[in-house]
Amino acid sequence: MKTLYERLGITPQASSRAIQQSFFRLAKKFDPDSPANRDSAEARIEYQAVHDAYRTLSDPDARRKYDSTLQKPSLIQRVKAQRSAQLRSDAAENR
Repeated sequence: MKTLYERLGITPQASSRAIQQSFFRLAKKFDPDSPANRDSAEARIEYQAVHDAYRTLSDPDARRKYDSTLQKPSLIQRVKAQRSAQLRSDAAENR
């Protein structure tokens, strides 16, 4: 199961501006009213998940409460693993 941070494609250290920018980008991508997604149940589900993540993470009190429910070590390990994978990918592309 993805965390709300993973759902928005951001890290737990993301600023409120980064949260908002990611939400707007993903909301546009999965907008169920757009012609590309009109008949897509997956897009509707993804749009709702992105909206729910944004609603929680954009509210400082709700975000603090959500963060307290996360298992910090496993979240940190996942973020480190994602960064490590990204660095390896970037290194492979630059060869």
